[in-house]
Amino acid sequence: MISNWPQLILFGDSHFQFCFGTPGSFGSRLADKLQRRCDVLNRGFSGYNTVLAKQLLPEIFQGESLRDVVGVVILFGTNDAALEEPHQRSQRVSLEDYAQNLADIIAHFVANGVPKERIILVSPPPADDVAWEMNQRLRNEHSPRSNAEIEKYAQVVYEVARIHGTLFGNLHESILNSSDKWQVNYADGLHFNDAGSAVFFELLSPIVDRMLRAYPARYPLWTEIDFSNPSIKQ
Repeated sequence: MISNWPQLILFGDSHFQFCFGTPGSFGSRLADKLQRRCDVLNRGFSGYNTVLAKQLLPEIFQGESLRDVVGVVILFGTNDAALEEPHQRSQRVSLEDYAQNLADIIAHFVANGVPKERIILVSPPPADDVAWEMNQRLRNEHSPRSNAEIEKYAQVVYEVARIHGTLFGNLHESILNSSDKWQVNYADGLHFNDAGSAVFFELLSPIVDRMLRAYPARYPLWTEIDFSNPSIKQ
C-alpha cells in the first residue's frame, strides 16, 4: 500500500460489499472517477446491521488505519429495518437504537481524526418487496422487507446527519424519483443492478466532489512532462 495516499472508505452492508461486482457497479464507477486522486477502500459486510457495525469499529477503524482517510461513506439500514417474524432470526434494530448506533459510529470516526464534514451518511434505498420475496423463496430463505419500514429508517438517517453535522445522501429518495418504475434498479429486489448503481453514483458524485475538492489528481499527466528533462515534480 502506498503511504500518504488519500483514502475514501465505504462502510456499510451488502450495498457496499457487492459494489465492485461489475464495471457498472457503484464502487467501480466511484473508483474510476477518483483515479489518481483517492483510493476507494471497500469495507462492506453483507447482512450486517448497525449493532454489528459498531462491533467492527475497534477491529478495523482505529488510529493508524485511518491516517490517510479523507472521507467515509456510511450506508446501513436495510438490515436494521428487516421485519420481525415469529421463530425467524431477524437483523432488525429498533429505530431508537438505530439512531444511537449511527451517532456512535460517527463519534468513533470523529474521535479517530475524521472530521464530521468528511463523513457522508446515506439513507437506505427502498426495496422491491415482491421481487425480493420471490427471490427469497427460490433460495429457500426468508428475510422480508417492507418499504413502509425502510422509509422510517431513511428518515432517521436524515435526522442523525442534521443533528451531528455530517453530509447526507438521500439514496432512498433518489431511487424512488429515478423512474415511474423505480423497481428496474434492482437485480433481486434488494440489491442494485447497473441501473441502480448509476443512480447511486449520480447522487454521491457531486457530494464527493465537494468533500474532496482539496484532493486533485496527483502528479502531472504524461502530456504535461518535458521529456527532454523528465520530472514528476510539479
